[in-house]
Amino acid sequence: MWLTFAIALCASRLGQAVSTQMGLLARSRVQGLTATAAVGGRADLELGIGASLTSTPSCDSQLSGPICFSQAGRQQALMPNAVPSGLVAHYDFDADMAIDSSGNGNHAVTELVHGPSPVGSGHSAAFTRSFMMVPNSALLDLTDFTYSFWVYLLDDGVGKGVDDRSPTWCPLIRKGIHMESTEQFASAPALLFNHRTGHLRAEVTTSLNNLESGEHADSNARLLPNRWMHFAMVHHSSHKSLLLYVNGILDRVIQTQGTLSSNDYPLYVGGDPFTPDCAFTTYIDELRVYSHAVPPHLLQAEAAPALGGTDPSYVRLGCTQCSLAEASRSCPPNRHVCTTIELHTGGYQVARSLGWLAAGTHVWNHAAVVTGAAGEMASPGAAPAPAPAPAPAAPVLM
Repeated sequence: MWLTFAIALCASRLGQAVSTQMGLLARSRVQGLTATAAVGGRADLELGIGASLTSTPSCDSQLSGPICFSQAGRQQALMPNAVPSGLVAHYDFDADMAIDSSGNGNHAVTELVHGPSPVGSGHSAAFTRSFMMVPNSALLDLTDFTYSFWVYLLDDGVGKGVDDRSPTWCPLIRKGIHMESTEQFASAPALLFNHRTGHLRAEVTTSLNNLESGEHADSNARLLPNRWMHFAMVHHSSHKSLLLYVNGILDRVIQTQGTLSSNDYPLYVGGDPFTPDCAFTTYIDELRVYSHAVPPHLLQAEAAPALGGTDPSYVRLGCTQCSLAEASRSCPPNRHVCTTIELHTGGYQVARSLGWLAAGTHVWNHAAVVTGAAGEMASPGAAPAPAPAPAPAAPVLM
């Protein structure tokens, strides 16, 4: 028997713009090590069992100006890539190693395994019981930051058996450490996912003594298998807020009670040395780290392909697990509960891409809200108009 869920989606009103525990016992000090220099116990201690070191990339020559070449009497200049303001690290994973193409030298020191690209050209980074490690640097010691990247979770049947002993939460990125045996916990930040439910957890360690999980919140959206999804975490130190965007749409806002606690641990991508039982295969591409809070419209532009042409501002999640009365109150003044036409012309597409819909989910529409309001306004002597019965769970699209 199917369970019934109810959700509401809110649309904008017309004329209004919406605009691996693996022996890592100490902080890593490995920058500059080569594969032959870091062997045996030291490699295990510094990086974790199973992680391989590669040589730090170096330049054969350094030039202060452009490189020019000529062809058939015509001259052309080769220039470095344009770097957006505040970009401190960028990994496109197209080279043989995970090179920081921002020019800041935050190169990874672990081996890179290539995977498919979300746009059909180049490569992504593939992770299965593995991770990428970027040694700490002053540029990665951030109070305001934005981490944005694409993720593809491969549905390879791992973790679906009765004897599944995988951790509840597996990291996609973590700047810090998580060792229960030594009670060392630091995340600045961390984004994890639950393979059983698909939900994400964004967390940061703050001055508030909040044990191992720090201050965190779980997403409304779900990481769905076999499709590319875009995630972004944005931290405003002045507002004490951590924002999670999924496919360009704001999913959760965490109002932190304490001040962000930075750390000098490495940045781990695709996994970490502290969760070796996370055996799920993920592809990650176009990882960018900024030293400021990137505005929403830039994140929307970066994530736009995930929605298949639908504008990220077209629809928002009003509420989950809500009754009709809660659904009607969930939308702000500049939005309304989606009509049937709005649901079929983009609302359902967005809801499916973000994992808001599940088997048995009921989506409230504008007609149900109008009918319910009419019933409440009926005179005491008149029979109220029939309204849909409240459901125990799910979202409103607005």
